[in-house]
Amino acid sequence: MNILCIAQVEDRANLDKQIAKQTMQPTRVIYYVDKHPAKGIDERRKRIAVNHKRLMTIVEAYQPDLVWQLEGDVDLPVGCLEILVQNYLELSAKDGKHFGYISGIQVGRHGLYCLGAWRNFTPDSFESLDYTLTGIQQIEATGFYCLLAPKDVWLSGKCSWNNEPYGCDVVWGRSIKQNKYVNMSLTIGHIIKGGIIRPEHKSTTTAKFRKINDKWEYKVL
Repeated sequence: MNILCIAQVEDRANLDKQIAKQTMQPTRVIYYVDKHPAKGIDERRKRIAVNHKRLMTIVEAYQPDLVWQLEGDVDLPVGCLEILVQNYLELSAKDGKHFGYISGIQVGRHGLYCLGAWRNFTPDSFESLDYTLTGIQQIEATGFYCLLAPKDVWLSGKCSWNNEPYGCDVVWGRSIKQNKYVNMSLTIGHIIKGGIIRPEHKSTTTAKFRKINDKWEYKVL
């Protein structure tokens, strides 16, 4: 099984360490290192979309069976890739051509510690996945922090940002029409200044976003 690990990073040191400790190794690891990252949330989202196109060129060139996409600020359990591959084998056997991708779960930052796993989208609302759920859960989108997808599915995703209230990674996830899942037991640490935040911490919550008078607001559920 040919597995290509890719990421767009500002510094590769942490991901090198995270991948080296894995019980199962990818076939190849390639990063796009952005040495001059954009500043501010809006500009960073635009840059992520631009850099994603560079990753697409890499995937098209190497033609792997599976794409393991990571972000540079993850703290991975040692069996992360092995678990994702096992989940992929089970879910793709069940779904066939309707399988999209499988991801771990991670808490977002910016002061709102809900899961970066999303569902129940309408034009005026969406919500994070209930962090108390267990097992394999179907979702509509996740972040890029730790997902495993067949190459053709991964390439089919459209990564862009046009002032949506969520990032271009969520836009990408929503654009994929096949079934998407998260493993609630596969928790991915999120490295921030001063430490690591994790889904099992007491600060984790569930949030619903609603558009009210043309302004997006959120409520902790």
